[in-house]
Amino acid sequence: MNRLKSMSHWIVAISFTVLFLPAQAQNQAPNLTLPPGVEKVTEVEGITEYRLEDNGFRFLLAPDNAKPSVTVNMTYLVGSRHENYGQTGMAHLLEHMIFKGTPTTRNALAEFSKRGLRANGTTSEDRTNYFATFAADPETLDWYIRWQADAMVNSIIAREDLDSEMTVVRNEMERGENSPFRMLYQKTHAAAFDWHNYGKSVIGARSDVEEVDIEQLRDFYRMYYQPDNAVLTVAGKFDEQQVINTIADAFEPIARPSGRCHVSTPLNRCKTASAG
Repeated sequence: MNRLKSMSHWIVAISFTVLFLPAQAQNQAPNLTLPPGVEKVTEVEGITEYRLEDNGFRFLLAPDNAKPSVTVNMTYLVGSRHENYGQTGMAHLLEHMIFKGTPTTRNALAEFSKRGLRANGTTSEDRTNYFATFAADPETLDWYIRWQADAMVNSIIAREDLDSEMTVVRNEMERGENSPFRMLYQKTHAAAFDWHNYGKSVIGARSDVEEVDIEQLRDFYRMYYQPDNAVLTVAGKFDEQQVINTIADAFEPIARPSGRCHVSTPLNRCKTASAG
């Protein structure tokens, strides 16, 4: 699922979509009614940031009615630098596993194809993101936002799915090993960040990935795939009021985590019981 070599291209594309909107989109000032529990944080150059008060979930809206399509990007603030010894590659593995589905959407990729979504995900040292671009359509947009909320808390992370996906992950590893650029990049990072997780390969060590403990992978998912550790961006042609209502309805019921710290969790991600 991850395309490490094209990761930077997607980031640039999303950045341009969000940051360089036509003036007509920037000048729009619709009269919006915020649902209870949704607060407006700030607005800059036609991009508005909102936050759900109860769980800390943030989302950015960048409407542009001149576009024929809409792009949705979910970013989780977790990457390979958050992995502990013996757990390298977990962030990237989770990126693959999220597409395996939830109890209500067992095959996410098939659903994407049926709805005409161009969707994928990428993993880096600091974040994991999932994105989709599709022809502007309110029903498709509503469905994809709700799938993101479902995947945040209900992804199955099953052993059999992990085993079946391992061939894909190995192929990515081997493509990287056969790429002079990727190998030079990895060696340079390893030298520059000698005692920091930035020095590790994002895809992880083969021994860690092939022998990953499924329960530890689920713990990693439950720790980091949380509303206060995620940012959703919607850019393109869409109805702002409808999207705000959908996001509030889909994500507000997800509780902010409290008092749960896995043994591998960095200190800055540990929550106290009072945080809930």
